[in-house]
Amino acid sequence: MELQVQELLKKIKDEGIAVAHKESQAIIAEAEKKANSMIALAEKRAEEAEASAKARIEAMERASKLALVHASRDSLLGLKEKVGSFVKDMVKASTVDTLDAAFLKLHLPAILQRLAEGSSANLEVLVSPRQLSEFDSAFANRLSKDLAKGVQFKPFASVDAGFRVSLEGGNAHYDFSAEALSSIMAARVNATLADCIAAALAKD
Repeated sequence: MELQVQELLKKIKDEGIAVAHKESQAIIAEAEKKANSMIALAEKRAEEAEASAKARIEAMERASKLALVHASRDSLLGLKEKVGSFVKDMVKASTVDTLDAAFLKLHLPAILQRLAEGSSANLEVLVSPRQLSEFDSAFANRLSKDLAKGVQFKPFASVDAGFRVSLEGGNAHYDFSAEALSSIMAARVNATLADCIAAALAKD
């Protein structure tokens, strides 16, 4: 009888241990499953956060580069404008110095001869008021004789140096003032300068 009781107790103990072991295994498996799920969720969120941060950084880099490009362009445009203005002023100053009365007296006959070709109209030469006194009637008469047509010098406030020529009747106007000539020359210098800057930027 005592032996049966011991066997029964042993059986109950063994079955209890088995059940407990099974339950503990189930609990452990569930815990591992939850842990793995939490790890996977954490990794997913970490990847999403990393991707979002990377996207923000790339967006900031693109915005920074674009801002730098705009700033560089604005700086170059500002520099180009200042250099262009400086070049024009320098060219104009040099042109004003060159186009004095002595220069005009030397070159006007040939210029007027070319402008008067094929036309019988008289010529009206507009010069700066300060230079008008340099062109006396004798010079105008000599030009009229050489060109076989009337030549008249008149003051024109808008001409700082150089001259403008009008054919009688307003058929044609030619501008050889310092302002017009310096604008043409400065434009060519600025175009060359712009090409040099563009080449330098492309090389760098």
